[in-house]
Amino acid sequence: MSTHVMIEYKTKPGRADELISRLGRVLPDALKHEGCGGVWVRMNQDDPTNVISLSQWTTRGHYEMYLAWRTERGDRESFEEMLTEPMAVRYFDEIDFAQRQ
Repeated sequence: MSTHVMIEYKTKPGRADELISRLGRVLPDALKHEGCGGVWVRMNQDDPTNVISLSQWTTRGHYEMYLAWRTERGDRESFEEMLTEPMAVRYFDEIDFAQRQ
């Protein structure tokens, strides 16, 4: 069973486009890391300062290694200067009960 990671970003006014642009430049690197199955970014329709990234990883450990790499590079700090509060990272397990066929 894979791990799904959701990161919520609450941007300062006028910084959402900058955040999304930066995510577009750095997130393709995630796909090169072992265990990454995909990455998606979404903007809240009712609050454009609210952006999330969703990713799928083989295990939580794979994501934690990736996050440590990002933190060591200073990427996390550079993102947080665009935000009103620290990034919220949440981990989810899959629950398969209904699938489209």
